[in-house]
Amino acid sequence: MPRFAHIFEAAADTLNAWYQAVAEVNIDSLMGMWIDEEFVSYICADGSHLHGLDAIRTGLAAQLGAQPVSIEPLDVRVYDSLGTVVYAIAEAHRPADPVATPQMVFTTYVMVHERGEWRMAHIHASRMPDDAASQFAAKMRHGQGALH
Repeated sequence: MPRFAHIFEAAADTLNAWYQAVAEVNIDSLMGMWIDEEFVSYICADGSHLHGLDAIRTGLAAQLGAQPVSIEPLDVRVYDSLGTVVYAIAEAHRPADPVATPQMVFTTYVMVHERGEWRMAHIHASRMPDDAASQFAAKMRHGQGALH
């Protein structure tokens, strides 16, 4: 195996830690996963644009404080090169209320390798069009998963 294969596995660990911190509404942990640069950005599924670490912190706190969610990845595509990993993921954002309908979202995570760790540089989330969301929801109901 190439020497850098383990490095890319660590990017998946960062993504899993992101999902865990979102579920726990752990803003400090979430913010620790961003690169230490003011050019970072996060485009939320509701269309709001957050630029810079302070705006992202404030936006995440407001968003997760108002409606905590857990994120279930349904279909994951990974594009990697030395120093950068891009995840394109179809996700179900499940509200804390177990009877509430999950919001279906396409999210792109751009991570860079900084100081020996994978960190977020940009996140872009968009609500799925109704047709695509219906297809993923049907697969979830039938327990097929996204790739069957």
